[in-house]
Amino acid sequence: LERQHGAMCRCGQELSKTYDVVVVGAGTTGAAAVHHLASAGVTNMVSIDMGRAGRGRDNVSPSAVAPHHAKMATADEEHYLPHVSGSAVFEGGKDGPAAIKMIITLPPYQTLQDFAEHHGWDGVKTYLEMAAFGRDLEVELATQVLPDPARQLRRLGSLMVCPADEVHRLRQEYTKLLSLGCQCSWWDQAEVEAVQGAAAGFAAGIFFPSDAVVDSSTYAASLLKAAADKGAVTLHHNSCPAIAAQTSTSSNTASVTLACGHSVQANQVVMATGGLFLDRHLAGILTPCFSYLAALPHRAPPPGQHGMPGAHHGNSPNFFTFGFSHDWCVSDGQVRVSGEDHFSGLKPPRTRERCYRLAEWCYDKYPYLDRDAGYPTRHGIYSETPDHLPLAGLRGRVLYLVGDNAWGQASMSAVASLAPGLLGRTEFSPLQAKIAALCAMSRFTGKGFEHNSKL
Repeated sequence: LERQHGAMCRCGQELSKTYDVVVVGAGTTGAAAVHHLASAGVTNMVSIDMGRAGRGRDNVSPSAVAPHHAKMATADEEHYLPHVSGSAVFEGGKDGPAAIKMIITLPPYQTLQDFAEHHGWDGVKTYLEMAAFGRDLEVELATQVLPDPARQLRRLGSLMVCPADEVHRLRQEYTKLLSLGCQCSWWDQAEVEAVQGAAAGFAAGIFFPSDAVVDSSTYAASLLKAAADKGAVTLHHNSCPAIAAQTSTSSNTASVTLACGHSVQANQVVMATGGLFLDRHLAGILTPCFSYLAALPHRAPPPGQHGMPGAHHGNSPNFFTFGFSHDWCVSDGQVRVSGEDHFSGLKPPRTRERCYRLAEWCYDKYPYLDRDAGYPTRHGIYSETPDHLPLAGLRGRVLYLVGDNAWGQASMSAVASLAPGLLGRTEFSPLQAKIAALCAMSRFTGKGFEHNSKL
């Protein structure tokens, strides 16, 4: 890595000062952490990302990455690091809709009972409160900072659907959600078929009216620009990758080591990137996974048939299956579909195969779609924890805000708001204290949660 980056590196010249806070990762979590820290009065920050804000690094060829890493056991695993860093996003227009990232309410489990087996029913309630708080916070911030919030943020709700043989279980889920105070409504078969068509085979649904989609790349870039315009943060993007963060016990400072060998000095560090599965504190906890996206051209169904809304207005609510095998929506006149994730981000991506299966799933559900039309595809990388919750916690002067990036847009928004409190800059609200306890790293490491008073 030093050989790869050293000759063209500008890190030594541009990152020579000591910062109050270094934030590694310029996606939605890192950008939101910068925003909240700036709002708490922090003015000497730097945002480091190996790619572009909200998009990650998407211009790396296999030959530029793979030779500098250890090889796996078999030929197809030889080049195991992903060639795209960050969650999968489209560029917009014919290259796929930009406003696709879902901000939703539910935990990423097949049922609430599954979640309760890990975290108890109090944990389920806290998660629902966390997701609603994070969702509403992200919508509020997006409304403030996006250049065109009417186009780049859409609050059309989410609809979770199921086939006929799962209606009873979904009804039980709905009853439990209501008892926990979740804002949602039951849709019967006629209501579901009115927005899905009979061919899709969905017999019931639960609708969440406050959920949204956002142009996450522009959202992250806009948050960072707003903080930079106030003089609170310096942006150092398209950087050499950050490979380690550590606390110096002798000087009460922290540092971030970059792949070029340069070390960035700071009072405190926030690690908010999904590429941290090699971090020694997260070994065995954070697992890299690939996600896949396809964007199929949408069109109106034949007369007398129902199909997804959006043929004329261009957009629909979020849709996702009970059990979370697929999620999709119509955005800017295209059917954005995701799923087919495989939990082996240490292997080469299988974008063509997985996106083909996504497209075939859509063609089966919505036969009025044009099978002969081409469609853009993407793969991205995210990191997941064993219980699908974010990680939020301090190790010395290094704060980790990571994990749960596939389904966790709302939960990660909430976790990012903890940054000032965890770094000792503000006090937690009662809800933030509950979120910090639910997402604490100590649930895996066995180490006590490090309170900010130690700083």
